[in-house]
Amino acid sequence: MKSKRIWELDFLRGLSIILMVFDHLMYDLQSLPYWFSNFFILDRPVANFLYEAGHWYWNSELRANFHFVFVAIFLLVSGISYNFSRSNLKRGLRFTVVALLITAITMGIQIGFGVDIGIVFGIIHMFAIGTLLVWLFKKIWDNDAFIFIVGAFIIAYGFYFNFTEVPYYNTLDFPKLLEVIVGIKGYGADHFGIFPYVGVIFIGTVLGKHLYQGKASLLPSWDKSWNKPFVFAGKYTLWIFVTHQIIIMALVYIIGYISGFRI
Repeated sequence: MKSKRIWELDFLRGLSIILMVFDHLMYDLQSLPYWFSNFFILDRPVANFLYEAGHWYWNSELRANFHFVFVAIFLLVSGISYNFSRSNLKRGLRFTVVALLITAITMGIQIGFGVDIGIVFGIIHMFAIGTLLVWLFKKIWDNDAFIFIVGAFIIAYGFYFNFTEVPYYNTLDFPKLLEVIVGIKGYGADHFGIFPYVGVIFIGTVLGKHLYQGKASLLPSWDKSWNKPFVFAGKYTLWIFVTHQIIIMALVYIIGYISGFRI
């Protein structure tokens, strides 16, 4: 018998992925002059407006704070969902495969077309490693206090050393890759190191174990039609994450080409 999904978790997951898509769209808009060599020469009012909107958002305090909110929601819900998986080892390995495919595709596009969208250790990579680390630490000692303390330490360590605002490498080799994975340095269009972000997953697993002992919604009476778009997005978060940037870029290039812009 198929288990009933918990709508509020799908809702929060869907909300976070929709906000993430918006965030990436703004990044693409502020990158228009780098994608099209004749962007400023054509001087199209609508294109200029979109570029300025994307540039303002991407460099604003709103984005700086807003970004951490939807990432925290996504990771916390991911941690809570850890308690509903039959095999988190398989889950972590499955996401690792997806993460490697993301790297292969985005780096291939970056090398082949000169578009800076390469992702070496992004949010899916970090989520995959985070899931495997939770599984490993639970094998060492399946104790809620222990898991919570490890998560709190990872978060505190990351924020204390300001790993949320790290300098980025322009090139990458193996020693640099280790620093990127840990979170000491950044690289690529999407970067989330182990510190401090994986700590949120650890804490989410503990919260989920206690909040959802009955594995049922805490707000069943709120499950109405108003939440359906977000719940739908929450059910297909991985597919949306994997495909949205390719779709957005394709649309931008097609519309740009029709409008006279050239690479």
